[in-house]
Amino acid sequence: MYAYELLPAKKMLVVPSANIPHYIYADMNSAGEPMVYWTDFDGLAWECNIENDGKAHGCGFNVYLGGGQGSQGINLSSYKTINIDLDYVGSDQRLRFYLRNYEPGFSDINDMQTSKFNNVHVPINYVNESLVLSLSEFSVAEWWVTQYKAPREHSLPRFDHVIAFGIDVSYPGPVGKHGFKLNKLEFVGEWVSREDWYLGILVFWLSAIMFVGGISLAKLTKEIRLEHQRLERLANQNSLLAQETDKYKKLSMVDPLTGLLNRQGLSEYIEQYFPMDSARLVSMVIVDIDHFKKINDSLGHDGGDLVLKRVTELIKSHTRQSDQVARWGGEEFVLVLPDTHSEGAFAIAEKMRALIATASFDQFPELHVTISLGVGTSDGKIPFHQLFRCVDTALYQAKAQGRNRVIKASV
Repeated sequence: MYAYELLPAKKMLVVPSANIPHYIYADMNSAGEPMVYWTDFDGLAWECNIENDGKAHGCGFNVYLGGGQGSQGINLSSYKTINIDLDYVGSDQRLRFYLRNYEPGFSDINDMQTSKFNNVHVPINYVNESLVLSLSEFSVAEWWVTQYKAPREHSLPRFDHVIAFGIDVSYPGPVGKHGFKLNKLEFVGEWVSREDWYLGILVFWLSAIMFVGGISLAKLTKEIRLEHQRLERLANQNSLLAQETDKYKKLSMVDPLTGLLNRQGLSEYIEQYFPMDSARLVSMVIVDIDHFKKINDSLGHDGGDLVLKRVTELIKSHTRQSDQVARWGGEEFVLVLPDTHSEGAFAIAEKMRALIATASFDQFPELHVTISLGVGTSDGKIPFHQLFRCVDTALYQAKAQGRNRVIKASV
């Protein structure tokens, strides 16, 4: 019975973890740009910049669990606490932590907002240290019960179909900047409840005395130890295999010369963040280095590679953290600019064109490189591949009109 206290805790580490599905959200500011942006996408660091316009605004972050929206989530009923390591810099006095629980027969599986909103508000003086939240601290938000007219049986917290964990500022969000970095998110619970453990001990000893005896007990203990070692070896092998699989998957999506996403990598990025039913505003820029064949012929392929690397550096210097740059093939690059209107995308493209037109190349002082660009914007009403064709057509118009220019696509 005392051995129960020595049992290892049941733990599920969510962060840090490779390829964990996550996103940030916020209202738009007066410039039409979101009030939140990534400062380190892979490192789960983001910043909210809430505008002082007299309106109430929110800003937050989500991690999908068990498949997220569109799934029935993951069962966290056997977990008791959540270990959180969060760095926060800002003026908010309380942060909100929440778990969205899909309610079978009530929630719409494709609408996260209908999933039960279990939340807890934590004073800021507890946040910037190792924070341990008990699931018993969470309660169902009154606004969710009221808005969705939830019946009484759904007014108590449940964690058997959790689809997301989130963090956001208190509402309305305090004006100014709020910096976040999520270093660790871990759920901790019991493999076996105390009651089940005691019952198991009773059954075991009764069975041993009546049927097996002391020799069988020793044999069973040995078998359990060997099985545990075997499972540990299998777990280690599976972990190494998963790491190797992830490594080669990432390599297959990256252009080895420039370090940018290649065509396959960009395609997966688009499928993930801009699905067919997405109504998200997005701009695209296609860049082509003018007369690159002549550059290759005069400088050789090694010289051409140096020019490609230098152009890549210049393009990346004029992109934001939220933008995605890929080498589409040869001397052609594609930029995806999420939540960027047409005028903003055109301005970025024109600055990029001017920058490269005046850039110097240390290895080739006499070399003058220019680029042609096509740019277009979609509000989500046309498929992504159609936007690509329109922008590609604009690029060829730029080349036909003498190169070293930006042409806006007719979308």
